[in-house]
Amino acid sequence: MPEKEKETQDGQLSRRQFLRNAGIVVGGTAVGSTFILSGCGNGEEVTKTVTVTKTVTVNGDPVVDTEPGVVTLNVNKKDNVLKVEPEWSLVFVLREKLGLTGAKVGCDRGECGSCTILVDGKAVYACMMLAIECEGKEITTVEGLADGPDLHPVQQLFLDNATLQCGYCTPGNIMTGVALLDKNPSPTRADVQEALAGNLCWCIDYTRTINTIYKGGQ
Repeated sequence: MPEKEKETQDGQLSRRQFLRNAGIVVGGTAVGSTFILSGCGNGEEVTKTVTVTKTVTVNGDPVVDTEPGVVTLNVNKKDNVLKVEPEWSLVFVLREKLGLTGAKVGCDRGECGSCTILVDGKAVYACMMLAIECEGKEITTVEGLADGPDLHPVQQLFLDNATLQCGYCTPGNIMTGVALLDKNPSPTRADVQEALAGNLCWCIDYTRTINTIYKGGQ
C-alpha cells in the first residue's frame, strides 16, 4: 500500500483520507428526540439530523412508539400506551386490554347503547369506534366518573332512586345522562327521552331511568 492513500476505484477519497485532508471534528448534541451531528471542515459547517425513536413498554415488551398500531389513549385522565390491531374496537380495548369492564357489550353493532362512554364529552357507542382512531381524544368511562369515594351526582341519583334491575344497561344509561346534563343542565322530560332513545333496557325500566335523569336537572 503506498504511503499516500490513493483514490478509490469509483473516484472518491477513502474515509480516512477525507478526514485527514479536511481535519474534520465531529460532535453531537441531543435535542428532544433528535440528534444533531455537527462538524467543520474546509471552513464550512456541516450538520446532519438523525431522528431518535422513543421506546416504550407495552405488556412488558419494548415497542417503538412510532410503530404502526402503537397509540396513546387518554382514558379517565390517564395516558395508556397500547399496541392495537387496526380492527380492534374501542370497547374491546377498554375491556380486554385495560380491564375497564363498565362499558358492556350487548349488540356489538351500535344498537343497544350498553357500551356508551364519553369521547371528548359526547356520548358515543364504544363498539362503533376503532381504538386506533381515538389517539388524542379524551375518553371517559363509568369508572372515571367518581372522585375517589364520592360518586358523580348522576351515579348517586341512580343509587338513591334504585334505578336499576339487572344492571347491565345501567352504565350506558348513566353515561348518556351525564352527557345530557353536561350539555343541558335543565332538560325537559322530552329531552331526556330523546337522549335515551339509543339505550335499550332489558328489564324495560325506562320510566324510572327517565325520571332519575330528569331529577338531575332539577
